[in-house]
Amino acid sequence: MKITTKTIIRILFMGLIAIPTGTVLAGPITWDTDSASANCTGGSGNSCTFTYNSYGLTARAFATVSNSATSSFQKATLTVWDGGLGVKSAGESSGSPQHALDNNGKKELIVFENNATDYSFTGFGIGWKSNDSDISAWVGSLAAGFDFTGQKFADLAGLGFTKMDFSNVPTNTTQSLGSLAGNFLILAPNFAADSKSDYVKIDQISGFIPPPPPTNISEPGMLALIGIALVALGACRNRRTV
Repeated sequence: MKITTKTIIRILFMGLIAIPTGTVLAGPITWDTDSASANCTGGSGNSCTFTYNSYGLTARAFATVSNSATSSFQKATLTVWDGGLGVKSAGESSGSPQHALDNNGKKELIVFENNATDYSFTGFGIGWKSNDSDISAWVGSLAAGFDFTGQKFADLAGLGFTKMDFSNVPTNTTQSLGSLAGNFLILAPNFAADSKSDYVKIDQISGFIPPPPPTNISEPGMLALIGIALVALGACRNRRTV
């Protein structure tokens, strides 16, 4: 076989392929959380799951036990519409606008949990609103499947959550969270902003997965590749001098 520089490069390339390396998707992720992409269970305490490639996002609904924002959380029913996710708390009407995520009476919240390692939440969007749209967001990390039943809004900081507030959020416009790392994002109408009742539907969650660290070729593997290249190069030179 004629040994050329191109052949040597091919040998090195095939050798690199033969060395196992991990492949992890890195970059931005956006989940559309509307009725077209939801896979939901039913009843109070239900959940909806959304998938982007192999990355899953699970959404669950909670509401305060009483109309007071200082009361503890109990499970609620997550509802899904063309405009996004809403919440039906215990005893609440399923008509409009109560079918949305709101703070009229019991204070409702949606908890989003992702399954990606080192994921950073970067934003959210609403696809529908009524009356007012002031929203609070909390990002933090807890054990997978953490149950927020019995917790309170005042407890979230102690659980390690970072809070951000947004006023008059427009529809179909991504609201930036910066880059907050965590596996949980909580969204709720901002009950402290003013006296207006807020009604919104969440239709988008976005974030970013950082690239994995470079995979270093092991020393024996590198030496083997160099050896193959030297042998091939020597053979090539010998052929030229004959």
